[in-house]
Amino acid sequence: MYYSVQLAQLATAACIQEVMASPKPGLVDKYNSGAHKDMDFTTFLLSASALAPFWQRQANVGLSGISPQKALPYLRETGRTMEAAMLEATNGINTHKGLIFALSLLLYGAGFALHMKVPITAQSCANFAAQVVGGCCKKELESLRTSPPKRPLTHGEKLYLEYGLTGIRGEAEKGFPTVINWGLPALKHALSFGMSMNDSCLYALFRIMRHCEDTNVVSRSSYYFWAHIYPTYVDKLLRLPIPFSKREKKIIEKIDELFSEKGVSPGGAADLLSCTVFLYWVEKCYPFSSGHKYLKSRGRLSENLIGEEKF
Repeated sequence: MYYSVQLAQLATAACIQEVMASPKPGLVDKYNSGAHKDMDFTTFLLSASALAPFWQRQANVGLSGISPQKALPYLRETGRTMEAAMLEATNGINTHKGLIFALSLLLYGAGFALHMKVPITAQSCANFAAQVVGGCCKKELESLRTSPPKRPLTHGEKLYLEYGLTGIRGEAEKGFPTVINWGLPALKHALSFGMSMNDSCLYALFRIMRHCEDTNVVSRSSYYFWAHIYPTYVDKLLRLPIPFSKREKKIIEKIDELFSEKGVSPGGAADLLSCTVFLYWVEKCYPFSSGHKYLKSRGRLSENLIGEEKF
């Protein structure tokens, strides 16, 4: 029971850390609502609070030893309940639908790693998560060409049929490569450089933005914008020296204003930032030096989350 509670706490904290990180180009944060007219900082806090009681269930699917090949129906059942709770809390606004999918898989991965008594690393969590949705894109997306559903297509399904974009499903099926190869190393590097958790999240976000297949950007602008114009703005962010000074923050704010005016919101990257933070904290709370030594003190949880960082 304790492990599922702890993992759920980390998931909730990761949701909140993502929205708190400011300023984020085109995204909801403490300063403004970015490109969104129907939601704000409070909306995200309400959504995160509504989802908090359910993350434990997703972790328990893994902790109970249900194999990756059989886990998806259980995760999806709770996922649908979570979506309903989110929409009720936000008056019908979709704040975290993509994150529910992604983070549920990683919670399962962490829980299953504990069950299997293997080192709980970001990579092991992502590997088990990927096994849950193995073949998902082929089964659920490629079939749209031959057997289109009677219901209206989702934005993601339309983008797959038109451009072959797989979005968060493809990211998960591949084992979260954007998180593992770009987001997490960037977050660790920034923190080791002495940056605050806020600025480290921004530093990681910019790298995620450059490398993830963000269908949210495409659906809110165009494929051409995402493929050819959006990267030029992200590259400006990537060239900012660290740690960020007031000058660098001003540049970030300018791009935030531009994205907000154009209606561009890198929501897919934001979801992967939450996943990055979650996996970072999982590794902090379950360090493995030799053998399998799990932390059993709630005090140690706080200590390992925060350490000497400026949270």
